[in-house]
Amino acid sequence: MSKTRIIVMALFAALFALILAGCGSTQSGTAVVGSTTAPQSTKAPVTVTTTAPAPKPKPSPTPTVTATVLVQPPVTVVQPHAPITVYTGTSPADQQVASDNYTAESTIGWWIPQLSSNVDSPSAMAKFWSLQGMSGGYTDVFMVSSNDYTSFRHSGYYVTMIPRTFSTAAGANAWCDSQGFATGNCFAKRLSHTDGPAGNTVERG
Repeated sequence: MSKTRIIVMALFAALFALILAGCGSTQSGTAVVGSTTAPQSTKAPVTVTTTAPAPKPKPSPTPTVTATVLVQPPVTVVQPHAPITVYTGTSPADQQVASDNYTAESTIGWWIPQLSSNVDSPSAMAKFWSLQGMSGGYTDVFMVSSNDYTSFRHSGYYVTMIPRTFSTAAGANAWCDSQGFATGNCFAKRLSHTDGPAGNTVERG
């Protein structure tokens, strides 16, 4: 073998030894000085879980309470009264009839004395005032219209009467006698809204 070949083989063996030495340093767990590779961690990775706070429950709405208050209307007591006739006339006699309506209605069904009857207002009022001024003191005389009652034979009369009530026609006529009225100026009459003239007028003898 030549000397040159021996040298080449020796160099080759030395180079091979260096290569083997480098491989051993990279496979071991020891870090090589000057290496930039960070040692691998043997710890398992830690997973951080963030739990969001549970939402607060919404407050329950306050129920609305609706109270129905029943207010009883005040009780109105209606006192019964006689029907009122409304007159459109403006004469004094018409006004007197309207004013005396309540008194007239209170005598319905009773026998009372009739004292006069007139077709015109001036004559009716003259007789009415003369009776009020008489010495007998007939201040409570009242006036009706024959149009308002079915117990009169004729309509269109202003009739003056006095509220002396009797259960019979004889009683009313006896009162006329006691007061000294002439036969044709005072007699028994009964007012009615339903009955006719027959049986509701009794003249004195």
